[in-house]
Amino acid sequence: MTAVFAWPNPRRIAAGLCFVLSVNAGSAAALAQDALYDPQQGAPTRYQAPHTGILNGKFWTDFRYRYETVDQANFARDAHASTLRNKTGVESGFFHGFRAGVEGEFVVEIGPDDFNNTINGRTEFPVVVDVESAEVDQAYLESHNIPGVALLGGRYLENLDNLRYVGSVAWRQNDQTFDGAKATITAIPGVTGLYAYIGNVNRIFSDSSPIGNIHSNIHLMHLESDELSFGGRLTLYTYLIDLYDLDFLSNASYGGFLKGKRPLSDSLSYNYRFEYAHQTDYGDGPIPYDADYVRVEQGLTWSGLTGNLVYELLGSDNGIAAFQTPLATGHIFNGFADVFLVIPPTGLQDFYVEAKYKVPANSGGPFSYFGGLLLVAQYHEFRSAVQSIDYGSELDFYAYLPLRDGFYVQAKYADYRAESFFVDIQKVIFGLGYQY
Repeated sequence: MTAVFAWPNPRRIAAGLCFVLSVNAGSAAALAQDALYDPQQGAPTRYQAPHTGILNGKFWTDFRYRYETVDQANFARDAHASTLRNKTGVESGFFHGFRAGVEGEFVVEIGPDDFNNTINGRTEFPVVVDVESAEVDQAYLESHNIPGVALLGGRYLENLDNLRYVGSVAWRQNDQTFDGAKATITAIPGVTGLYAYIGNVNRIFSDSSPIGNIHSNIHLMHLESDELSFGGRLTLYTYLIDLYDLDFLSNASYGGFLKGKRPLSDSLSYNYRFEYAHQTDYGDGPIPYDADYVRVEQGLTWSGLTGNLVYELLGSDNGIAAFQTPLATGHIFNGFADVFLVIPPTGLQDFYVEAKYKVPANSGGPFSYFGGLLLVAQYHEFRSAVQSIDYGSELDFYAYLPLRDGFYVQAKYADYRAESFFVDIQKVIFGLGYQY
């Protein structure tokens, strides 16, 4: 269960032959109690070898209360959103190589509702996309009957790689999930692969929204190597995204990245990610275009403290159209203020520095109450990819503290200062959650 509360107003397989094979291959159920669960990013898609007994299953429940405020310069009034989300699910054990799972998700307003959730008509307030809803979040059947191949069909959750292309948007109260099928392949020595087909995208706006369900013809192909001799992993991908109801966001992306960590001493390590992709129009996209994507990420980690320097380019085709990632968990990219969830036609360059520190879970003495505390700070400078436009800058902070017995608290602050794009916006979120 995950709950979030926010303060009222102090001021985000080779191209053309890529098999979609995920680094975290396997079951679509992202369980809240997973040790790798992150309330901001969600849980990684997981792989588990079959076990015996249909009753040897899992139950989970996840509550999250959130209070969020938004101060946006082009609105006379601030938004205040108080919402509670619950996700409860069950997954069977394996029976003759099959297992099944189902999860429900419920979001209610339990306090101030002075915000525009996109369908409540309160357009005098800034947008906070947490819509009251009751939905089947996941419902799937999985088979492990073919050696080295896991097949899954139904409604499922997918968090792929760093979520830049495909994610569950776990920061919002209503998850993004997918209707379709996928095959995870581990039979090929040295690589893990995934092919996924998506026929419908269940978006965070809820079933009540006209854009809450997007019929689609999506093919995700992804191939990742095991760790290479020099310590990194190589990933190649092809993502063909045809969104029937959002044609302007349909696209085809072909790319890959090298990611890894190298020890420099007993306590110091160098972290890196080098990524390139090329995107074109696809399906019924109304504008022919070509655009490039680049991400260069380098950092150092020492005793729980990590510093990263990141450059990300979402390119533009001469200001006509830009590189887009419409299925991403966009909140964790390009600033927590969510200004760049859709990239402007002139593209985006994001130069940013990030510092993270995590207190060891077994800390003693005065730090024993802060074991597992995660602190994150980011500063972004945003520029266009063409036409030399200074969009603005943003300062972000995030804190997450696990408490006892499955509880946690978290807080987030985002301050976007506009120059030539959008307007000044400040967001403050403070939350309380519980997971079982």
